Amino acid sequence: MNEYAKYMILKSAIEDIFGSEAWYSLKESNHIPTWRKYAEKTLKAIEFSIKDTIEIYDDEWVHEIEENIQRGVKSLKGQDSIDEIIATLAGTLINVSFLQIGHMPSRKGSNRKYSMRKGKWCFNAYRQVAYLQTKEQKENIFFDKQRKK
Repeated sequence: MNEYAKYMILKSAIEDIFGSEAWYSLKESNHIPTWRKYAEKTLKAIEFSIKDTIEIYDDEWVHEIEENIQRGVKSLKGQDSIDEIIATLAGTLINVSFLQIGHMPSRKGSNRKYSMRKGKWCFNAYRQVAYLQTKEQKENIFFDKQRKK
């Protein structure tokens, strides 16, 4: 295994988003600006996707998403290693994931242990998520699965 193999899952995800050019740019690259570029493009693509896809939301939530992604992009500019870039990307995406669920937990400074049991991780105090499917969307999934077979 070479030193770049540890990034395989991330490079594959970025290829899924941006195509094979991204894969080849990152394949065995240790060029920091290239990694920074694709990390930033990934964050911006996620922000665009959220805004283009989610139809019902509150303005405060969108503002939190925007601020979080902008903070991640700004932080990327100061990173001097691939591992720092990936850590910034991962931290930003953890925040986005929790914001997508409802809100980011805020437990900084707490010494209390938090149980990993069902019912202890409900984040719908401010808003809740509802995933809906139209008949057309269900058909799209069905036909897509058929094509893949």
